[in-house]
Formats: sequence, C-alpha cells, structure tokens
Amino acid sequence: MAKNNEPKKSEEKSKIRRRTLTSVEQAHLWVACGGICSYRGCNKRLILTTDGVLTNGGIIAHIIGHAKNSARHEYMEEYEFTQDTLETPRNLMLMCYDHSKRIDDTHSKHLYPPNVLFEMKKEHEAWVESLTEEKKKKSIALIHKRLGGPITNIDYEGEAPYILLDAIENQEEFNNFSKEGWEEGKRVNEELYKRFNEKIREREANVAEVYPLSPIPLLIHMGFLLTDTVPLSVYQLERETGVWVSDHPNQQKEVELSFSANVNEEDELAVLVSVSGKVKTKSVREVLGDNFDSLSFEINDPGLKRVLYKQDVLYIQSKIKEEIEKLLQEQDYGKIHLFYAGPAGLAIELGRGVNPRMWGEVCIYQYNARETPRYQYALSI
Repeated sequence: MAKNNEPKKSEEKSKIRRRTLTSVEQAHLWVACGGICSYRGCNKRLILTTDGVLTNGGIIAHIIGHAKNSARHEYMEEYEFTQDTLETPRNLMLMCYDHSKRIDDTHSKHLYPPNVLFEMKKEHEAWVESLTEEKKKKSIALIHKRLGGPITNIDYEGEAPYILLDAIENQEEFNNFSKEGWEEGKRVNEELYKRFNEKIREREANVAEVYPLSPIPLLIHMGFLLTDTVPLSVYQLERETGVWVSDHPNQQKEVELSFSANVNEEDELAVLVSVSGKVKTKSVREVLGDNFDSLSFEINDPGLKRVLYKQDVLYIQSKIKEEIEKLLQEQDYGKIHLFYAGPAGLAIELGRGVNPRMWGEVCIYQYNARETPRYQYALSI
C-alpha cells in the first residue's frame, strides 16, 4: 500500500510547488512598497546586515498562504485565488522580519485575516504612490559603523525620506589606534568611498544617506571624501531608542554656538569644538605646547545628547567653516589642528566642509582619557 501511495504524494507535492517570481515582479514589489516594511505604522528600511553581510531584508510575505496548513490558506477560493495564482504580487507584501513572523505566528495570525492585510497593502502602496517627487528619489545608504558590533537594520524616526535601493557598509570594529592603524583606516575609507560612488552610478541614485558611528578621525576623513557626491542626508543614532534621526520635527535649530579667538600670529592654528563635551585648552597644550593660535567653538551646555538633528548640525558646521576661513584670509597657517568632542553626524559634515585649497593640512586627533596626552594625533587630510 505504501508504494502505491508514493506517486500520489509526489503528484500532490508537484501541484503545490511555488512559482518563482520573475525579476520584474520582485522589482515591482520593492518599488511599490518604497523599500519600507508594508506593515501599518512600521518605518523600518528593508536593508539589513546578517553577520556583517548586507542583504535585502525584505521578507516576501503571503497574505493567503501557499501551503495547505499555512496562515489564511482556507480563504483562497473566497478571494478568487487558485493554488497556481497565489504566487503573484497581488497576494504578496514586503515586510521586515519581525512583522512577517507576526502575521503568520500560530498565536497571532488570527489578528490578521486577509481583509486586514489586503487593506494594509493597499494603504501602504497608496502612501508610497502619493509621495512627493522629492521623496521618490532613489537612495543608496552608506553604513560606517566601526565602534561596537554591527547594526542589523536601519530603524528611522518618522517617515523614511527616500526609496532606499541599496547600501554599502564597513562595520568591522576599528581597534588599531597606532600610526599604521590610522593609515589603514584611511585606505579602507578610500576603498569604501570608491565602492559607494560605483553603487550610486550603477543604481542611478539621486541621493545618498549616511549612517555613521565610528572613531571621529575616520568620520571626518570620510566626510572629506564625500564632498563631491550626490546630495547627502547624514543621520545620528539616538542611543536610548536605537533609531536614526535627521530632520528636527519642528524644523528649528535648538542650539546656540559661541566662539572665541586667540590670535598671536603663530604658524599653526588649533580649532577646539565642544559639543558633546568640553575640549580644554590645557589638553591642547599637552599636544602642541604654547605656540599656536586658537579658535574655540562651544554650544550652550555641551552634552552627549544635545545635537541630534540636521538643522543643528548644519548651523554649527557652517559657523565653524565661516570663522576658520575668515581667519585664514588674515593669517597664513602651515597647519590646522582639529580637536573635536561631538557627535558622529557633525564629524561627517565637518569633513565635508574642509576646503583643501584654502585650509592646507588638517591634523585630526583622537581623544582617550586614559592616554597622556589625552588627545593623540591620528591622521591628516
């Protein structure tokens, strides 16, 4: 009897074999959802990393399940599907991993009958279609996270600003703070920048998004490299919530920047930037001695959580650039030494503001409270 049943089992399996989506269908799903999870209220970008390897993090979720014991399969005929037509974009949604599991989980799938999911899909795709041309721009992400372990996805605060097509990354932890280590870090940055530009051209991207969390000298150098690319949005990780933020909800800057200059017509200029913490003149003297001019910038009440939003970052960056270049028109400095205590996003923007034809050599320092001196020379741009 068992042998006689074997052909039937094989025949039954062949009937429910899934059709492979064409590349056009896959692209349609991605563009229709804007590269964002289709679950109502989720803004998760569908690019993630697994063990440090970038992948398309979108899970193709079935509204009406394919297998006979799968979620909502019993509704197949009611919604005018057949076993052969379930594998079509009309029955599919792109979701993040968490929500694709939630709608199919034994304990929660009863909360997601087909009408709820079809409506969710319709709402999300209509929202993507209604986006302004600005938000429909195609984006490439640059993930530069060399502190701590790799991030596995990009959680964005509020509505995602662009359709994210692809990403490149360097998430290998940086722990060699020797001269050779910093030089290797610059070389890796240059290779990453090259790949980033290639990806922009390959995907014909209009904009790019940068997610930085790395040692400050590497970020300033990376920003310097990124000066001549497509328009960038630079993000800041809000550590308490684990989401990346950019624009301020009320579009207003929240910080004020004061500055002071000490000019004695020395050959070198020290630039002190106090945003996340206070850069002390005493610490700079430990490195440079007494023979330097200085420009000191400080926000009101420096602290780790003060500067998170684009409006604040661009205000500070433009003011620092303006005052440095104003002084450079009056003085002829052989070197500029940058001592920085601030967030990662502003570090990228400071690097983008360096004008090599006017600034000359810029020496960048890494802070370590356990070292003497506390600021150690890292690299130059």
